[in-house]
Amino acid sequence: SDGDDVESYARRQRQLAAAFTNLDDRAKHIIQQRWLQDNKATLHELAEYFGISAERVRQLEKNAIKKLRLQFDL
Repeated sequence: SDGDDVESYARRQRQLAAAFTNLDDRAKHIIQQRWLQDNKATLHELAEYFGISAERVRQLEKNAIKKLRLQFDL
């Protein structure tokens, strides 16, 4: 039912917010810019922003996603 969908969505939103608290600020920023924006940032844009290599941004993104997945048991 629609009520269950809304409740499920709200529960996932709370889980995501809680999972985000386990990420450091740089990892949060990378995930937000790479996945949660309409105009998604590239690895190179984020590398320039942080003054690190694009490969390092990719590694940080991968580790952040792994941490988020553990929170959701995915």
